[in-house]
Amino acid sequence: MRLRTLASLGFVALLSGASPVTAPIASGAGSSSVASSIGFQVPSVVDPIHTNGEPDIAIDPQGRIFVSGPTGTGTQRSTWFGSVDGGQTFRVMAQKIPPTSVIGNPAPAPGGGDTDINFDRSGKQYFADLYALACLRVAVTGPTNSGAADQENAYPGGCAGFPGADRQWLAVYDPAPGSPNQSAYKAAGGKTPLIYLEFNNVVGPGPNGGAQWNKSTDGLTFVNATADEVPATGSIGAVYSPFGPDGYPAIDQVTGKVFQAAGCGISNGCTSNGIFLNIGTPDATGTLHFLDATGSGQDLTKLIKISDTPTGSPDTLFSVLSMDSARNLILVWCISSSTPSLRQVFVSAASAASGWSSWTPPVQVSDASTGTGDAVNVFPWIKAGGPGRADAVWYGSDRNVDPSTQSNQAWNVFMSQVVFPTNSTGAVTGAQPTKTLVKVTPHPMHYNDICLMGTGCIETQGNRNLADFFVVTIDKTGAAEIVYDDTSNGLVQTVGGLVNPSAFVDHPGAGVITVARQSSGLGVFGTPVTGPSNAPVGGLNDPPADGLFPVIGGSDQRGMDILGSSMHLSADGSTLNVSARVIDLSNPALTAAAIAGTTNVQYVTRWQFGDTLYYAAMENTPTNQPSYYAGKVQSIDLCSVSACFPHVLTYPEPGFGGIAEPGTITCPASPSPSNPCTVTVAVRVGDIGMTSATAGTSLLEEVGGYAFAASIQEGAENNTTAESDTVPLEIDGVCCYNFKASVQNAPPPACHEADGNGDIHSKGRGKASFSMDKDRCEDQDKEDLQARDDDANMNFQATEFQSVVFNDATDSVTLLGSGTDNGNPVTFAAVAVHGPAGIGAFSLTLSDGYANSGPLLDGSIELH
Repeated sequence: MRLRTLASLGFVALLSGASPVTAPIASGAGSSSVASSIGFQVPSVVDPIHTNGEPDIAIDPQGRIFVSGPTGTGTQRSTWFGSVDGGQTFRVMAQKIPPTSVIGNPAPAPGGGDTDINFDRSGKQYFADLYALACLRVAVTGPTNSGAADQENAYPGGCAGFPGADRQWLAVYDPAPGSPNQSAYKAAGGKTPLIYLEFNNVVGPGPNGGAQWNKSTDGLTFVNATADEVPATGSIGAVYSPFGPDGYPAIDQVTGKVFQAAGCGISNGCTSNGIFLNIGTPDATGTLHFLDATGSGQDLTKLIKISDTPTGSPDTLFSVLSMDSARNLILVWCISSSTPSLRQVFVSAASAASGWSSWTPPVQVSDASTGTGDAVNVFPWIKAGGPGRADAVWYGSDRNVDPSTQSNQAWNVFMSQVVFPTNSTGAVTGAQPTKTLVKVTPHPMHYNDICLMGTGCIETQGNRNLADFFVVTIDKTGAAEIVYDDTSNGLVQTVGGLVNPSAFVDHPGAGVITVARQSSGLGVFGTPVTGPSNAPVGGLNDPPADGLFPVIGGSDQRGMDILGSSMHLSADGSTLNVSARVIDLSNPALTAAAIAGTTNVQYVTRWQFGDTLYYAAMENTPTNQPSYYAGKVQSIDLCSVSACFPHVLTYPEPGFGGIAEPGTITCPASPSPSNPCTVTVAVRVGDIGMTSATAGTSLLEEVGGYAFAASIQEGAENNTTAESDTVPLEIDGVCCYNFKASVQNAPPPACHEADGNGDIHSKGRGKASFSMDKDRCEDQDKEDLQARDDDANMNFQATEFQSVVFNDATDSVTLLGSGTDNGNPVTFAAVAVHGPAGIGAFSLTLSDGYANSGPLLDGSIELH
């Protein structure tokens, strides 16, 4: 969260197309290289419904990927996701507080602030969430079936006794049996894993309020972990709190030591203006003894100086430490300066052999170039891998302006892969490192300001939609996995054409949680990594048996199990056919009944075109009344301490903002994973921001298909339902790919034909005749449906087909649309059953009250 100002130091804090850029050689730095080989897959969208700032990502020892993040103190809720398919799509993790909503989607609370995830060696997951700058919530799940169940404590870590808390981090000590061990705690038989929870005492003494360290062996119940803390007389605070709050800690699995780095100045009692390291050493009880502790207070001269920072404060959200496989510490920090061009990212390293006291000269890894778009930097993070190797990431803007100013700057994610030379033991030598700079994001992920003014952002109407940080981690191959927010969509809620709610400043840009995975080049273990290309394709497949309910550890729902998504642009460029293959679409009533509280099911394909999010969808009801539509994604904006901004994405139906489009469902007689159903929405390109002349060369990015279960229509969602998290629940998804028809167009949708004519009994005494020709995909002729019943004074002519549903199991087709009866507009539903006279059947229902059905008296109906 960190809404405080940054002036307290007293001196000047999977998945995308990568664009290589060249970094200059910084003063005192090593050589740079062009990142021609490092590439990223098409980014994955973590959640197509919820948005949040400062997303976190972590990978457990089994390789499972998890993402978390706050939706804001206004909602008092955070998001927590686990991936069931290697990080391509994610599902909401089960939580117990509060009770589940009507569709079984928990709204985790209390919370809504900073989140952190960590693991022990078994894969048990520890989760921490900030609650309104007042307290913390922790949860534990796993190691098996992680997320299906969890345990929680709403007020852990002793913070119930403190007047405030902010920016909590987790560090887990869990050394492997038989590994080298110098820990007094382990030698004394201390129980592991030992979980440390550190948070910032926002009103305590010392720089930034001081760090509050707590310990636990179950991740739920915490006690104080700082032996030298001295309570102040008559106060629940303390005279001494360890230096280093806000800096992301590292932990050594050999000694059990914890490390935090942060900026400090002469005015605070440090030896110079720079960045310093504090080390906490555990005793036999796991209690930590820090360098700056004196037993009666604090002495900052005992800290280890990492580097002087003469151009500004290094304490800018956040300084982050990571330990590589050879126990070298590698630190990243970003300078805050009144001169925007000096706001750059630096790294430095130190070895265990030096006691982490001798640090390499700082190396600038950002390039300060407006040409590459990396002129000004914020929010650094780092993850180390093999000896001396690490990936550092940050947000970089294309203009030399203060990040907090609204200067129409464009922001991208940048990554520098840094390699520090090491000796035969793996320790860094101090020689100049090499660095490889790459732009990660395929398009700018944010525009205009990123406000760093703390509480001043409220007064200046500064944008804090991104909050305070984003995270990089690595998988077992050494490939970088970067989670970031993409607010480039510029979404903002409107009611009656006005920004809502009008009483607050409403910041545009929904923070779509996005993951980029490195797919080429060297990883941080020094070996090549591989993955899918980001080149445009016609579609993407998805394995069966992952359409689960409950979404973690549940059973497969055939009616929601997506097997693939594809797009095909018609030859004339006028229609984009958006298709999803689902195992079984033939029984929507059964599908809805299997998911408690569901009133409709939705199959949504969404993508980004330029800076706009679009979608195409089919919604069905238990009575099998499908509707097809497309349009621009909309948002519902909720309010927090930082003003109001989009928290929920919606894909509204016609009448709520969506545009009706024709669509088709086809199902074989026996749907199966090898022979599934298909739904296709035939979208007019003008409804999704293109023209027939431009559609072929238009790049649609991050295309993903999803199956949602919903208790209300999306267009009926409002601020109240969003606040209670009564939103659709994602059951399955396939994500993500880029599409450009001129590069690779998917095959056209399968052509089903419906032809026939004949007579059935009239509603009166004679015959009612009909004829239909629904096979334009084969012969390109005009499609038609006509019917006449003179005794009932009915003379019908179809003018538009909205829905066509082929069901091979019943050998039938259902047609829905609009037309005229004796020249008067009506809507219609017609059902035709295959067969000649005496076997086939036809029914017609019109909105003006006419309804008739019966077997064929003559003629035939052919379905192909």
